[in-house]
Amino acid sequence: MNRASLLVFSVLSILLITPISNAFAAQLSWDAKTPESAEVPHFKFQRTAYIEYKEGGAIADALRGQSKTIEFTVDSTAPGIDVLIEKLNENLHELQSSARVTDITVEYQASLNGRGDNASVDFRVILTPKIDGYLIKPYSEGSPALFDILWRGIKVNDSITITTPDYGDVEINRPISFYEENYPEVAAQINDEARNIMSMPIIDASGVGGLAIGSWHFLADPTGIVAETSKYGFSGAKVVVSSFTMGESSFREGQIREKEFDATFTSDKTYSIRTVESGDSGNIFLAGYASPDTLNGGEVVGVSPVAPSTGAQTSSGSFPIFIIYGMAGMAAAGAGGFFWWSNKKAKRDSEYVQTGIDPKYLRGVDTSEASGGYKTNRGEAELVSDDQSYKQHSSVYDQGSTRGSLPAGYEKPKDEPKPSSNRGSMPKDWKPS
Repeated sequence: MNRASLLVFSVLSILLITPISNAFAAQLSWDAKTPESAEVPHFKFQRTAYIEYKEGGAIADALRGQSKTIEFTVDSTAPGIDVLIEKLNENLHELQSSARVTDITVEYQASLNGRGDNASVDFRVILTPKIDGYLIKPYSEGSPALFDILWRGIKVNDSITITTPDYGDVEINRPISFYEENYPEVAAQINDEARNIMSMPIIDASGVGGLAIGSWHFLADPTGIVAETSKYGFSGAKVVVSSFTMGESSFREGQIREKEFDATFTSDKTYSIRTVESGDSGNIFLAGYASPDTLNGGEVVGVSPVAPSTGAQTSSGSFPIFIIYGMAGMAAAGAGGFFWWSNKKAKRDSEYVQTGIDPKYLRGVDTSEASGGYKTNRGEAELVSDDQSYKQHSSVYDQGSTRGSLPAGYEKPKDEPKPSSNRGSMPKDWKPS
């Protein structure tokens, strides 16, 4: 198995063996390359809540084999959406953000799966708000545009009840509400710390807002082509495109863990509550070269059409160009030193390596006429420039070779008997009986 095949096999093995969780926490996606797309960021909140009933009991009897899904999408015309917008704007005010929510679309899904020893409910809430006020100041010559990003950490602590045509009133922000509305006999038994865990709000992006934007991964694409950026103060269609991403554990971001809470409660039996969410993640795209900054103690992002000539923004902050060039020069010097050492070593080693004579300076010379009873060409090579006679280079095979192919100086023994051949292959004294 070659190395590439081994790598593919290893990756597939990891994917097949590693369990994949379907629980995710807050996920933000904000495409601000144009004002139109910047007005509608996307927030996705997901959580899985388990009730374990290994000892059986009333809750086990109520949930085993049960399957129920509530799913709907509503806009600002649905009763209860105005309360959600109000609560979001109150939170933005607390965050000292200049952004405000003017409209919103909500997608909600909750699915119950009752198994033999536990039941789980998968919650998913997707918010697509329409915001304004995120652009604090447009770009002007020598002064970057300023974008407010404090709104990325939105959170709603209160219950949010939305009236839907198919399901009536549905509370979307607390896991306990699903049981209260659909299995009230189960919800009534959940108490103490377990109830507190089941009441933790689902709409919570404080983890996304809690990580400073300067600690996010940063990448600037100098080949970006973005149209309709005049609202930002940029003239022309060619601008740098910047991206900020978060969601992986690193020394810079810290260890982003799966969020898990658990507790037990007792009614007729002892039960366990457990909620699971993956780490928060986010993606922000901006038209222009972005650089984190602060304004009145709050985080902002300064954006210019092109990158400054004196520095290159990285995930770890500003990095002067002269340092980059200096590092490149050191790398070039190191490469040059390596090639010099390699060439010197090759020359030194060549003194111990047999190189021979170029064939163009050699010629072939016959050294014998025959070998035994057969004509055989024999020869040797000599330098083309050699003006000496052939006799000085003659082969030992020509010295006294009067007996065919026998060695020079060989003599046949005098008393060697001649074989008798008058009676074929029979012994000499053999007679028939």
